[in-house]
Amino acid sequence: MTLQDFLARARLGTATPVFYWLGSGGWTRAQGRPALDAPATSFDIESALAQKKREEPRVYEKYIAGERTSGISRASLPKLACDCSGYVCWALGVARDSRSAEGAWFDTNGILADANGERQWFVPLDRAVPGALLVHPKPSKEGGPGHVGIVTEVDAAGKATRMLHCSAVNYLLTPPPGLPRSAIAETDTTYFDGEELTQVVMWKAFA
Repeated sequence: MTLQDFLARARLGTATPVFYWLGSGGWTRAQGRPALDAPATSFDIESALAQKKREEPRVYEKYIAGERTSGISRASLPKLACDCSGYVCWALGVARDSRSAEGAWFDTNGILADANGERQWFVPLDRAVPGALLVHPKPSKEGGPGHVGIVTEVDAAGKATRMLHCSAVNYLLTPPPGLPRSAIAETDTTYFDGEELTQVVMWKAFA
């Protein structure tokens, strides 16, 4: 895969109605690459919420509060879900658990650990370029998960200005003409404002 192939594939993801759910999307080595070439995996919101209520009641309550505020009907949600690193792995065409022989995941912390350590898969960059990744580790400034997005535009100083990413916030946005409401969208980089630990890294094969 070339850098341009990667960016083109990443853009294809915006055409799929996707709901954000942490841990969803992409595939693992045991599962194998699915025949359906979509960034997301099957998702049932009622089952997911029931599990979240049992295992993480505070996160569940936060979701319910956000649902009330959004005004979006639960019944209208897509039957596919993805998270930010699942989307990036899908766009790269790699299994989520292929970072090491032990099955370590390409999550945000894993991406940064590799870029700042062995550099087997990722390398750090001083300036953003299209196709690079913006990554911050967990916890975020608000205590939530880390985040990763694919840079699509930069300014003259090498600062990222636009990115493709999978985010719960994206699902609340009005989609561009011809595209469905989806957690996968191209936006500005406001998501990373104030995230002091954000780094710019590149898939090593593209560097």
